[in-house]
Amino acid sequence: MPSRSSPARPSSAESFSIGGAGPACEVQGVEMGAARASVFDRKWAILCADVTRPVGSAWQLRGETDAAARLEGTRDEALACLDPAAAFSADGATCTGSRTGLSWRVYRRRTADGIVAVEGLAAYDPALRLALASLVEDRVASGSVAIANLGGADALSLAKARAANGDAAQLLGQGYRGNSAGSYAEAAEFFAAAPALLAQMQGGDSAQQPARRHEALINYALQLSNLGDFTQARIRFAEAEAMKLADPVQARLARNYSAIDAINRGALDEALAALDRPVPQFVPAVSAEGALTIDRRTADGLNAGSAAQLTGLLGQPGTLSPQDRAALIDAQALQLRGTVLRLQGRPDDARTALEAAQRQTLQVQDGRIVSATRMRAQILSEIALVDEAQGRFGAAESSLRAALDLVDSRYPDSASVNVVRARLAGFLARRGEREPALALYRAVVADTVASHGALVGMENLMRPYFDLLSGGEAGTHDRDAVAALFEAAQLLESSGAADTLSQLSRQLAGGSDDAATLYRRSLGLSRELERTRIEIARLGQPDPSGQQTATAALDALRTRQAQLEQAQLEAMQALAAYPRYRAVAQRTVPLAEMRGGLEPGEGYLKLAQLAGGIYAIYFDAGTDQVLAWKTAMDAAQTEQAVNTLRDSISLTINGVQSTYPFDVDTAVTLDKALLSPARERIAGLSHLIFEPDGALKRLPINLLTDDGKGVAAYHARVKAGGDEYDFTGIGWLGRNLAVSTALSAASFRDARAAPASKAQRAYLGLGNNVPLGPVAEHAMLRSGGETAIDSDCSWPVSTWNQPISPLELQQAAGLFGNRGTALMTGAAFTDTAIEARGDLATFRVVHFATHGLVTAPHTGCPVRPALLTSFGGAGSDGLLSFGEIFDLHLDADLVVLSACDTASGASLDATREAGLSSGGGQALDGLVRAFIAAGGRQVIASHWPAPDDYNATERLFNGFYQSGQATSIGAAFTASQRRLMDDPATSHPYYWAGFAIIGDAARPVPGR
Repeated sequence: MPSRSSPARPSSAESFSIGGAGPACEVQGVEMGAARASVFDRKWAILCADVTRPVGSAWQLRGETDAAARLEGTRDEALACLDPAAAFSADGATCTGSRTGLSWRVYRRRTADGIVAVEGLAAYDPALRLALASLVEDRVASGSVAIANLGGADALSLAKARAANGDAAQLLGQGYRGNSAGSYAEAAEFFAAAPALLAQMQGGDSAQQPARRHEALINYALQLSNLGDFTQARIRFAEAEAMKLADPVQARLARNYSAIDAINRGALDEALAALDRPVPQFVPAVSAEGALTIDRRTADGLNAGSAAQLTGLLGQPGTLSPQDRAALIDAQALQLRGTVLRLQGRPDDARTALEAAQRQTLQVQDGRIVSATRMRAQILSEIALVDEAQGRFGAAESSLRAALDLVDSRYPDSASVNVVRARLAGFLARRGEREPALALYRAVVADTVASHGALVGMENLMRPYFDLLSGGEAGTHDRDAVAALFEAAQLLESSGAADTLSQLSRQLAGGSDDAATLYRRSLGLSRELERTRIEIARLGQPDPSGQQTATAALDALRTRQAQLEQAQLEAMQALAAYPRYRAVAQRTVPLAEMRGGLEPGEGYLKLAQLAGGIYAIYFDAGTDQVLAWKTAMDAAQTEQAVNTLRDSISLTINGVQSTYPFDVDTAVTLDKALLSPARERIAGLSHLIFEPDGALKRLPINLLTDDGKGVAAYHARVKAGGDEYDFTGIGWLGRNLAVSTALSAASFRDARAAPASKAQRAYLGLGNNVPLGPVAEHAMLRSGGETAIDSDCSWPVSTWNQPISPLELQQAAGLFGNRGTALMTGAAFTDTAIEARGDLATFRVVHFATHGLVTAPHTGCPVRPALLTSFGGAGSDGLLSFGEIFDLHLDADLVVLSACDTASGASLDATREAGLSSGGGQALDGLVRAFIAAGGRQVIASHWPAPDDYNATERLFNGFYQSGQATSIGAAFTASQRRLMDDPATSHPYYWAGFAIIGDAARPVPGR
């Protein structure tokens, strides 16, 4: 059976990572035809993350005879070497490429098996030397790739290099392995990029390209479905279906993935219908022993996620025959059928399907395949749920513990282990065994924290833990329980955040600065560490004869594990200094540390939405008492209330924006449902740090109220014929309370600890794009790749025809004085000009007054937040995307986004998601996170279109900027908001409540 070794033995590995502090490099195996395979044992391409072509090649030759001639025929260009014999020396030979004229280094080493040869660009000599040492020593050699960086800006350069120098199966395999290991950013990189990259690939088996593209599309669709983006998933599935492939393997994958998508949506009948689709039949290939065969590379694609996620079970083709692959995908279909039948309350039918799936899986080499463990464990977990439903509790627990033993022995410290742990913990919790359940849940959290991961796809499995710790609606003051809940809540990741973090992680990994270099190093260390742990588990198991692997081999791997763990720790510590990394990293902060960082009069309120429930955690600096509770409204009810409030504030239909009398009664109801257990303590604060989740990402908390007397007076005034838009006299939560919005506990801690800007200039104002003029009614504009993915998702040209007045910027600049200020407005305000500007880091305040495109242009299109700009020259698309913002270099105490607006062309559904959130909160996790990553300490951003009438926005910011430098940002903004509250014309929350301060509102107002 073919197998892949761990990085400890690179001579037989498909690929392995090398390098320490420099650009991430890897040595990737290259498939060879039969003719070349008779000449070489193996060939590798040496790839580095800042260039889209190999920087070198490596070979293992079976003998020394005619070595030079045999290598000559494999090069893209001939090499002229002054002294070819020097290749065997320690320094190697220096050569020149006949076509490019570039300097090359050539190395040869004799080994017991023949000759190892390494050749490549001299600029990458450290990578060549590390590859040589690794292959000669038959282990991954330690060392750094310290080279002059090429400065490439392509975020997918390494992916493209892998694609161009491997085959399509390897490209998809990267996605499967990343998904299986829980590295969703990495998986998204390959599955999302695969169709375009496959289309660019030259040579290879062109007949297989449609199948590979189809496979990439359905995997990308499934990834979207798992993140809850069902509309986009449907579009990708339809695109794949339109290819009308008759490939038996692809038909099975599409069938299974469609069923998983239906399960994710709760459409169980639809899932069964998908599983009943007819597919072309295969006759399974049978080995000499009469068993189906599967190699580890293929089986590594088995699912590591939960029953709710069920992704990537059997995708990776590797060298497996189509017949074998089809048989395994059919086994997955049986498992899916069993899952659906169980969810439908048909346990007997479910058991029949699951046991059939188990039998078929165990036919694979008599169940001896290590990497089939994940699938076997998942089937056992499903059988346990059937047993529980039928009251067979002993059998259910035995199956769950058997599943845990399976994955723990083969894949320690992996996502698979935590999934099964959580399932067992949930079972014990339902049986009333609180302490054993809590111990298992704590182990899940501890492992996730240690691996810098997130509880992706485990929301339903973790909900019992949150219920146990929160004390329900009655709440709890138990310090240990609240601390544990606070830690676990920080590991949750919304679909919007997951998508944004995936894109920003790719952007960081593809960069050319020190942060990108360190980040690529950390990713490589994480992958190598996981493979090393898996290999330790594999070698620690007795073989069929009952003999264990030699202790020396295990000791060497454990030593390597310790080295990798230390290197990973050092990389993380170094990365923590970079805001670009902090913006994408999964980090947790202990509750005690957060409380210790609060000043008198400050409190912290965190919401966590999980599997339909909302949990709240509150603590402050005034008392040692901490509090957690489950809110009286669930997620669906909260979203309905938020939609009701937002629709009364700002509603756009067919491009017309309207404001209605604020639904103050719903504000009272929501206030009580969310805040009641801590409301009295919050009322005594001067500064509340609020970390929202779910629908509350789309609503500023400062417009809630518990002022029954003020609300009653308002209703009486309206009933007597008064102005229903006059809300003066109501005691809003934010009337005397400064509010900071936190992206996460770690982000608030970073904002509080960040040093003040060293910028010497005061203010940069940007906005007032140039309109495009009269356009056809339905004219559309194809914009950049991050904002418009296809022709159906373009923004209407009319979007650019509603520029924001520059008056707000001009007045603000005047308040700062003529010295140290600058404006970019009109034709000067272009995306390319902003990106090219080299002095952005010299301004303490950077203020944008322009439309923020924070929804999709149409329902069903992806959300790619961007700021609208004028059009410049070549390369301009009239948009400053959140990815481009991420790459800006700022040193600003404050970034202001004063006109986040969906502009025209958005549907009612899209408009409803406007402001700081879209769906899963992508604007908050996009534009704002990108500006923080670029070097903004605090960001002020709007939840809805900034009002133009009554000069409300100008008055708000003029009052803010005129505050004394000793005043905090929060206090100054609250005072300016209060002046609008007290004016009957601007007392509606539309005028004063729309802006949120993300970061630390206790920081001083930037000096004028």
